[in-house]
Amino acid sequence: MSTVDAEVRAFTARKFEAPAKFIEFCQLGGAPLRGYIGGKYVAGTMNTTFQTIDPGSLEVLATVCEMGAAEVDAAVTEAYRAYHGSQGKGWKTWPVEDRCRLVMRFVELCERDRDVLLACEIFDGGKVSELAEGDFDQIRATAEYFCQVAKSAEMGDGEALGISSSLKGFTYREPWGVVAGIIPWNYPVVLNSWFIFPALLAGNCILLKPAEDTPLSSLYMAKLAEEAGFPAGVFNVLPGRGEITGQCIAEHPGVRFIAFTGSPEIGQSIMRTCDRHGTRMKREMGGNGAAIVLDDVDPEAVARQIGRYTNQHFGQTCCTIHRVFVDKKIADEFIDSQRAFFENLQIGYQADAGTQLGAVVNSTQHRRVLQAQQETARRGGQIVLSGGPAEVADKEGYYIKPALYKTQPGIDCNPHEVFHAFATICPVQSVAEAVELANRTPYGLGASVWTKDIERGINLAKQLRDGTVQVNCHNSIAYGLPYGGQGISGGPGGGVNCEETFYDYTQVKAVYVADYPS
Repeated sequence: MSTVDAEVRAFTARKFEAPAKFIEFCQLGGAPLRGYIGGKYVAGTMNTTFQTIDPGSLEVLATVCEMGAAEVDAAVTEAYRAYHGSQGKGWKTWPVEDRCRLVMRFVELCERDRDVLLACEIFDGGKVSELAEGDFDQIRATAEYFCQVAKSAEMGDGEALGISSSLKGFTYREPWGVVAGIIPWNYPVVLNSWFIFPALLAGNCILLKPAEDTPLSSLYMAKLAEEAGFPAGVFNVLPGRGEITGQCIAEHPGVRFIAFTGSPEIGQSIMRTCDRHGTRMKREMGGNGAAIVLDDVDPEAVARQIGRYTNQHFGQTCCTIHRVFVDKKIADEFIDSQRAFFENLQIGYQADAGTQLGAVVNSTQHRRVLQAQQETARRGGQIVLSGGPAEVADKEGYYIKPALYKTQPGIDCNPHEVFHAFATICPVQSVAEAVELANRTPYGLGASVWTKDIERGINLAKQLRDGTVQVNCHNSIAYGLPYGGQGISGGPGGGVNCEETFYDYTQVKAVYVADYPS
């Protein structure tokens, strides 16, 4: 193996200790963490709390108050109060330069408390430091990009169109008013940023609903938003379970737009609820990512690259590679190399140096992954690595071994998103067969093609039915290019990270003006 290939390794942890500021925030003097509504911390009328735990140790990190219908209604009321302001001087009328300055002040506070937010990702989310640090960098990158977009966006009156000698028309673009972000547990800091900044900079006031498994980063961001000086009601955080708090948000007619990331089942349910009162919604709903490996590659080198992305956040990434279609001429060598990569993953606690495969987020996910491993074998997947529960010394966490299976065309043993270091490898006779099999899924979030022939790779990428397709790379993100899904993986709207994302958080109407009739 070349030196370059040997350096392609899984995302790896450095030793990380919880900073005192994080511990103090979580403990809050023995009181539960509260929601943040209208510039005030709110315990909620349901008198219900839940615990957020470290998935790698099962230690309780914090107790959190759950928000219900009354709190959602209060948050919507406070958000509209902030949006309109008194005497028409609300958040919607703030000059874009002033909004940008406040957003960047918030970013500076996030960077000041970088270790606290990293602790939220590592201990609450179970993420290794190498990945958590990369995620943290997206806060500034997202804010700077959308500040640039906001400053050049065409808001307000559009160009007038002369329709007749007595009639003209023009468009008028404005924020929705109150919008909500329903954020999943796997990338809270990143997905918070992808929602918060375009929504606020477009002139909306926001309701941020974090996943009940990972509420700490959102709650800490509320603290920083208060310190930054956001007017009361502009930035609201509503922790709670999806079936309680999330459902209340979806049912509230005052929420004009919802950005949702999560499973297809929940996303489709929320969409049906929103349709009852006309709330618009954009969705990113997971995937079952494919990689096509052509016969001109070095199978060992590509197996390591694909292994790195299959194991990113222990497979808990929406566009993770779970299905590999490899030319049969190099399939055996590829499978051997993939097995070696996975066998050498260092399973351990996410805050211990050297860990590459930590615990999954909760007991439900632990059970689902183990069931999926068994189901894949039952459906005809030939076991390369059997997976199963893993043990880590001195830790009681949700640990699972990686799993690999060899399959063949016609055996549908991997139809659903598994969300772990898990993949099926299918040797194929031709590139056409690989493309047909890769597209044989209702998902359509991310895929990749691996070949030395770049032009051929681009041509194949265009044939894949995914929102993001890559050649000789995977899980790449760039601001200015959309990240969104096709099929049941997403839509409608412009995805995230692009100019269309900003406009998703606005509404446009046509205004016609005629001369007064004589």
